[in-house]
Amino acid sequence: MFLFRVGSASFMESLNKQQLILLALLVSFVTSIATGIVTVSLVNQAPPAVTQTINRVVEKTIERVITEPSKQAAAVIAKETVVVKADDLVIEAIEKNSGSIVRIKEATGDGDARRETFAALGLIVSPDGLIASDISVAYRKTDETGAAVGESYLGVLPDGKRVALNIVSSDQAAGLMFFQPFLQDREKGTIRFAPPQFGSAPLKLGQAVVALSGDEGNAVSTGIIASIVTRARTEAGGATGEKEVSLVKTDIRSSELVLGSVLLNLSGEVIGINAGAGVGASRNAFLPVQKVRDALAKATAKTN
Repeated sequence: MFLFRVGSASFMESLNKQQLILLALLVSFVTSIATGIVTVSLVNQAPPAVTQTINRVVEKTIERVITEPSKQAAAVIAKETVVVKADDLVIEAIEKNSGSIVRIKEATGDGDARRETFAALGLIVSPDGLIASDISVAYRKTDETGAAVGESYLGVLPDGKRVALNIVSSDQAAGLMFFQPFLQDREKGTIRFAPPQFGSAPLKLGQAVVALSGDEGNAVSTGIIASIVTRARTEAGGATGEKEVSLVKTDIRSSELVLGSVLLNLSGEVIGINAGAGVGASRNAFLPVQKVRDALAKATAKTN
């Protein structure tokens, strides 16, 4: 033993620094291999309960690593979810369209005998101030003797301004009348006309709707589409074989509506107006907005 130690010491003293480092690495490598072999042997000889505990710890750790990001992602999605109430949609729809409503009044007589009466609501349908309403507002009115009644028309704008209205055109097939402020009023540049956004999506039975009406101030009614009346589409050459919506009926009580009331969807788009052919005295029926747009195109072509 003494000779081995002396020989080992003599051997170590004969090595330089690089050789010492390599020898240390070799010893560490051999030691790690030996430790691994001993560990595996002990695990294989251990009772089953010990191996189950180890497996459970490993499985639990892996599960936590995998599912934790998923939980965080789910939490982020939940935070981004926005709950929109129907009341909020109704309020937004009214606010978006209040600036497009004009109250049309009939003025009869002169001086002290002048009288103004509410005729209907009108809907601003173009940036240059065209206003659509029912044709009965100013169509061939006569007195008891059959003589034509001389009337003038006023429009009360959303901001309270009063402007004289001129009849621009009428569409008997659609049942619509188009008014417009006199030229001098429009040229002053003080009037800003705000046409609404028209709905283009197909109407559905049971769809929630909002009616904007009121003879003196805005009044709101809510309901659903109860019936959609269709008919064959006709053009200059005759029937095309296609179907088109001719009337939209709602379950809103007619006593809450006035002539010219505007029908909105919950996106704030105009989908109908209580005016036109087929509506008659039924206040809860509305001419679909596509009919209004078609009549508007004809009226615009006449004024240009």
